[in-house]
Formats: sequence, structure tokens, C-alpha cells
Amino acid sequence: MTDLLLLALPVWGLAWLLSRVRRNPQANWLLLLWAVMLVVLAGPLSTLMTAVLVLAAIALGGVLLPRGPAALQGLLGILLLAGSAGWLLTLPVHYNWSYLVLCIGLVLLRRRELISTLQSARTEWKEAVDSSPRLAAFCVLVIGLATASCWLPTMQEDDLAYHLRLAWQLQQQGFYAPSPEHQVWALAPWTSDVVHAIAQLMSGSEARGPVNMFWLLTLACGLWRLSAHLGAPVPARWLAAAVAISQPMTTALASGMQTELPTAAALTWLFALVAGPRDGSFRFWLALAVLAGGLMSIKTTSAVMALVPLLWALFRHPWPSLPRIGAVLVVGLLIAGSSYVHAYLLTGNPVLPLFNAVFKSPYFAPVNFFDDRWYTGFGPSLFWDMSFHTHLHDGANDGGGSFLLIALAGPWLLALLHRRTRIAAMAATCVLVLPLIPLQYMRYAYPGLAVLSAVLVSAAFSVDARRAAWIAVGLCVLQLGFQANAYWTLRYGAIKQAVKAAGRDEPLYKRYAPERIFASQIRKAGGPTGNVLLLDPAYGFFAEFGTRGRNISWYSPAMLAAAGEADKDPSGQAWITLMRRENVHDLILRTNSVTPAQRAALHAAGATQRGAIKDSEWWSLPEAGKQ
Repeated sequence: MTDLLLLALPVWGLAWLLSRVRRNPQANWLLLLWAVMLVVLAGPLSTLMTAVLVLAAIALGGVLLPRGPAALQGLLGILLLAGSAGWLLTLPVHYNWSYLVLCIGLVLLRRRELISTLQSARTEWKEAVDSSPRLAAFCVLVIGLATASCWLPTMQEDDLAYHLRLAWQLQQQGFYAPSPEHQVWALAPWTSDVVHAIAQLMSGSEARGPVNMFWLLTLACGLWRLSAHLGAPVPARWLAAAVAISQPMTTALASGMQTELPTAAALTWLFALVAGPRDGSFRFWLALAVLAGGLMSIKTTSAVMALVPLLWALFRHPWPSLPRIGAVLVVGLLIAGSSYVHAYLLTGNPVLPLFNAVFKSPYFAPVNFFDDRWYTGFGPSLFWDMSFHTHLHDGANDGGGSFLLIALAGPWLLALLHRRTRIAAMAATCVLVLPLIPLQYMRYAYPGLAVLSAVLVSAAFSVDARRAAWIAVGLCVLQLGFQANAYWTLRYGAIKQAVKAAGRDEPLYKRYAPERIFASQIRKAGGPTGNVLLLDPAYGFFAEFGTRGRNISWYSPAMLAAAGEADKDPSGQAWITLMRRENVHDLILRTNSVTPAQRAALHAAGATQRGAIKDSEWWSLPEAGKQ
């Protein structure tokens, strides 16, 4: 909490001073200061290229929904771009120049429409700030603090072992080679990773922070729009966005590449469209198809969530003609289908490794994948436990998820009783509950909680606006106070260290992910000349090595089994045979987990230690790559 205050007070004070001197709303200066910090700490080029990508997305989305708000056009455009690119991933067409030409071409081609959309967005922003300047400033401050983890380099385990793999392959070779034998999730729904990959290709470096900021701002705009359609006044709209984004889980998600941020953004806009004025136009249904298809292309469980607002839309809005219904379905399936088709054709299982007891793909055991770490049983105390015993439902400390449902339990009952919010409350509750029935994982609750924040704050304001505002403000402060509990790097002061490092990644890598420094050194040395094997099953950070990466974790069942057999030979010869078979040239290990057989193999093979950081070491084999 102290670190948060040390960040908030100077930003708030400087914005207040500038607003007095320049006679502009404080919210405007807060927005500018947060933007400057993103540019400095996340990288100027990656931020600039992400901005170009977003402008191109707005231009493309404007073709589909010309009168839609800028955030919705940008979201539709991003899903269209990523959905199309997904079908082409295995073809050698993904280069820096190809996406730059595409994006700049879209911006130039539709520059008049784009300028008009941005001018409308500026007008809407001014009206929103002028209507409630103090709450606007508070909410921009809250959102900036909650999203400060966008300044961090990518260091989460799943990203370093999985999500970055697609982006680095495209950057290194211009196409994607899934190789599910090395990464069992290689063909899982990939739209979120494709968006990160496009931004990385355009900038030549990782752009996770700016991309996540796009998802978060899109989510905030969607919450504003949904609240407006539910009859909420302007202060409630500001607070709906602040309550959702101040959840501690937001900060954890913004520091990684998990799918819940884009899911929350797309789902909220899907709700906002359905809750809006009745519309039976072809463009309206196409927009729903792109959002629903996009959700399915982000994650399989997101498709289940999308079914709820789609069902609501079928009852609320006029249907298009039968031929147009067919066209809507085709568009949705084209946006959704690339990863599923690739997975089925390459492995025989469209959702590998899920439901493999049914599909029996040879790339995974013939069982249905299930992460029983987070299975506690669905019961009446679930949301209490998620709030106060969070470690049972996520790799976070207690309080690192969300306090939204506990703090706003009363408004939830009001929302069910209030005519204007009743259906939205029931639909949002279904979206929250459905993914938690089979597995009680905190991250799966995030999209539903985000949508519910708009519904619950709107319902509370309909009864007593003054008290509702104080409750929402207090909830934001409470949730920010538990921000560091959401992820272990945050608890150890990663955001403060990022500010001190002034945009340099190496100081954070040394502390949290030294394997990334070795990866950079291998590239600078002209490698890898052979494959790179990471020996620690818990730190199998091989994603950025692309097709050269190997690990012995459960991500690669065949390698894990082979490693188990090799460890039975204390002489290390079995490990040498395995490394030669896999054409291994470099190895990265952790000293506290390396086995005697592995040490014996390094000694017998004449390996040379090339680097050491804390308990991590980089070794090279002299004869690898010559078989």
C-alpha cells in the first residue's frame, strides 16, 4: 500500500497543479501523465506501434459499424485482423513490413472516417469529464494505478513457457510451427496471442504492456456504455469502470498474457450492444457475430460465456432475414475457427489437450485435462472463499482476487428486483457462475465480475446515488490496497522496481526471470545454433526460443517421459543420448533442481558454463548440432 501511495501522490499532485495552471480538468492531465509513463516504462516504439495497430483496427472496425464508438470499432477491428491472421499463421507471410503496410494502408484509406470517429471520441470524453470532473479524476487515477503493471516486462510463468512462443516464432521466422509434441497448448485458441504477436512484429520487440492497456481501456469504455444503457447517471458510469478495473486481479492480468482481459473487454461490449436500443440491422448482428466469434477464438470457455448474451439478444432484438442469418453465422465461425481447425487437422483434437479422452490425440494422454489444484467444489461459500481465502482458488495471496461480490451483495439483490437491470443482472450472474461450476479458478470469474460491476453500480445508484458513490469509492480504495496480493512479483515490489529501472528490463529479469537474460545473450552471440533445453520442470521458460526451445515439464509429455528415463542412469550417458537426439546445444538450469544424472551428463559431455545469475546457469555443449 505504501508503494501505491508513493506512486499516486506525486501523479495526483502534479496533475492537480497542471490543471490549476493550465485551467484544464485534472482528469485530462492524469490521463496524459499515465500515457507518458506507459511510453517511458513500456517502451516508446512498442507503444507507438501498438497505437498504429489500434488506429488501423478502428479504421477496419468502422467499416463494419460506421456509427459505433471508437472503442467498439477498435475491438471489432482487432478481432477481424487477428481472426483473419489466425488462418495464415503457418504461412511465411508474417513480417514487420507486411503488417506495417497493412496498418498504415488502412489508416490512410479510411483517414476521413477515422478522424471523424476520433473527434467524436474526444467530444464524448469532454462531456463525460465536464459532467463529473472530480469523480472523473478519481477514476482515471484508480485505473492508472490498477494498470501500472503494464509497465512491467513479461515475466509470468505461463507467458514464458507458452504465450510468447507464437510471437517469437513469427518474429524469428515469419510463420508459426505449432509442434504440439513440444508444447501441448500450441494449438489452443490463439487470438489474444496473435494480437500480441502483431504488435511485437511491428515494433521489433515485445509489446505486452501497450496491448494490455488497449484491452483495459476498451473494457473501461464498454463498462461505461453498458452502464449508460442500464440507465446509470454519469458518476455511476465512471465508478462502474473504476470498480471493475480496481480489482486486484486486474493488475495481475495486466502483467501477463492470460486471456481474461480480452475476454472481459469483448464480453462487456457484447452485453453493451445487447442492452442497447433494439436493432435488427444486418450490421448489428454482424458485430455480435464478430464479438462472439472473437470470444470463442480467445478461449473455449469464453464461447460458453458468450452464449448467455447471445440468447438475450435473440429475445430482445429483431432477427435479420434467413440468408443474412446464414451470413452472420459464417462470419462468426470464420473469426472463431482457425485454431480449432488447425488443431483438428494436425492432432485430431480441436481443443487439445482438453477432452482428449474423447478425441485420443497421440500428443497427450487419453484423459480429459483437468487442473485439480483449483477444484474445491461449487458451493454457497465459494465467493466468500474467493474473496478472503483466495489462495485456494488462484496462485495469489488472500485478498488478491476481488471484493466486488461481497461489498455489492446488496446491490446485486436490488439489481434483480429493479426492472431496468433485472435481465442484465441474471445474464451477468450466469456468465460469472458457468465457468466456475467445473473448476473454481479465480481468473475464470474475472470477465463475469467485470460485467457485474456495471450492473451492480447502476442498480445501487438507482436507489441512493450519494451512498452508492461512497460505497463504490471505498471499494476501489480497498481493492487497490490488496493489489500486491494478486501475484507474487507484485508482492515483492515489481512495479516500484520497474519505475526505478526507468524502462530497463534487465534488473527485473535478474530478480524474477534470469532465463530471459540468458535467452538474450544467446541471441546476441548469434544463436541458438542448436536447440535450447531448459532442465527445471518448474521454470521451463522456453517460449522465446521458438522452434529451438525444449523443456521437460508437463507441457511436453514426451520429453518429460524421456527425462524420467534418463534420470535413472547415474552416469549421465542416457542424458547425453537424449540431448544429442534433440540436437541440444545450450542448456539452462536451476542449481536447486538439477539432478545428479544431469550434472554427470554435463561433465561427461564437456559442457562449458557460459553464465550464472543467482541459482540459474547457462551451459553449452561442444559437440551438439553436429550430428
